[in-house]
Amino acid sequence: MPKPTNVQDLKGRDFFNYYIKDKPKGIVRDFYIWQYLSENKLDSKQINEVYKMLNAKNPYLRKVLNNLGKTEKLPRDMECAKMAVKTALKAEDSCLIISVKNHLAAFKTLDKATTDSVLKKIKNTHKDTARAIEILQNANRTTALFKENSIVFNMVYHALSSDEKHKITTQNPAEDFKRLSEYKTNGFYILLNNAILSSNLKNIKTLLLKADIKEAPHNTLFLLGINELRFGDKTKAMNYFERAKKATSLGFFIDRATFWQYMLSKDSKYLDALLKSKNANIFSIFASQKTGKSPGYTIISTLPSLALDNPPFDTKDPYVWQNISNTMINSSDPIKLAKVVPYFSYKDTMPHLAYLMQKIDKYATNYYITPYEGLIKWNSVEEQSFTFAIARQESYFIPTLISRSFALGIMQIMPANVKPFAKEMGRSDIEYNDLFDPKTSLEMGRHFLNVLKRQFKHPLFVAYSYNGGPGFLKRLLDKNELFLKNRDYEPWLSMELVPNEESRLYGQRVLANFIIYEKLFGKEINLENLLKETLIYHNANITK
Repeated sequence: MPKPTNVQDLKGRDFFNYYIKDKPKGIVRDFYIWQYLSENKLDSKQINEVYKMLNAKNPYLRKVLNNLGKTEKLPRDMECAKMAVKTALKAEDSCLIISVKNHLAAFKTLDKATTDSVLKKIKNTHKDTARAIEILQNANRTTALFKENSIVFNMVYHALSSDEKHKITTQNPAEDFKRLSEYKTNGFYILLNNAILSSNLKNIKTLLLKADIKEAPHNTLFLLGINELRFGDKTKAMNYFERAKKATSLGFFIDRATFWQYMLSKDSKYLDALLKSKNANIFSIFASQKTGKSPGYTIISTLPSLALDNPPFDTKDPYVWQNISNTMINSSDPIKLAKVVPYFSYKDTMPHLAYLMQKIDKYATNYYITPYEGLIKWNSVEEQSFTFAIARQESYFIPTLISRSFALGIMQIMPANVKPFAKEMGRSDIEYNDLFDPKTSLEMGRHFLNVLKRQFKHPLFVAYSYNGGPGFLKRLLDKNELFLKNRDYEPWLSMELVPNEESRLYGQRVLANFIIYEKLFGKEINLENLLKETLIYHNANITK
């Protein structure tokens, strides 16, 4: 379909035909499907038409579909997910299993006749689900789950009430956790991570102190080390950190574990290791500032020989970047990637080129570019540094990036925030597609950051709230459990105990970005002094 004169004004089938029909599968099309579902009154046939085209379903899509389901018949799998188990028993088997998996907790009290009927239908095709139901019917389910495989354990655990989770126990924690971990299922590892980070669930944290888990992803091994550091044995903590390093090839996570080995031992050999790191992060920055020695990482802030004429592709079309990502630069071979460097060697595609160069360098070089020069007027150097710190983490400055949760553009603004932010900025002309324009995205992101800074003050807290939302951070800080003046290893320990993994790592990375951009713009910031400013709470009941 040729590009209409006013794309922003397209509605209904015109919108569908231009943005969705015949477009490639992926996040970009999913976003436009969400917009189509949100902004048009559709019948069940039209809903099912685009539902079949979805690549994935996120909370935004589920919410709009549920709202449409109040008046229109939803796709069958969504109907089945809402259907009570007794009702689903009368439906086809594929519908029944969807209902069962969405209502496992009901089997703790469901009558025997209904449960037996369900088990008869699924026991041969969905053995783990059937076994989970049998455990949930067991009065001793808080101990019985430890005898199952990790998939069943995970299903049962998530069907337990909060009180029941606090009663989980086993007589053989070392043996049981070792066996469960060896199944290597992500759901089980995520469960362990969340239990360690929970301010409750002391029973699980205590059981883990009696275990010695060797088979796990680096993040789980690292958090097991944090658990030992807080409540158990420092030697075991050091061992877990060493295992975490060996379980990953990613510099950031190797440096994080090395940093904590230094914090426990104060052995300078760990600082020396951090000084050799090629990855610019808060841990390698700490080592450099602590020792007064130059870091091992390289910072590149400028890219030479960029053409001033228009690049050979539309930098404001998200479908174009999706296609480039999936084809032209979808390789780990530096030689193949180097061949397409000229395609991105333009001033307006500096971010795309920097992203490509990082892939070519296998992330051994740290690109801290300052693109879009003169596009907006900054109120201060600090404002620019922090906005760039966020933008680098959010999108590498790629203007047409759309995340799995439909965050948009350089500053990854959530769709629900676009209209409220535009109103606060005194703008009535901003639509979703305008966020693919660097100027609009940077201005809106800066606006939000300034709002958050007035509320949370410290750059680390502003970063957490930008990622997880101000409500998330306020609830977290109001618990008075983190950033405590009276606890050892602070504030580093609190930075590892933020329960949302994405926000936890995001804050650490943005802080490093901020310090580096400030230095590029002429200001040295001492990391330890900056972090001390986060210690604004005191809780005599929490000392570990």
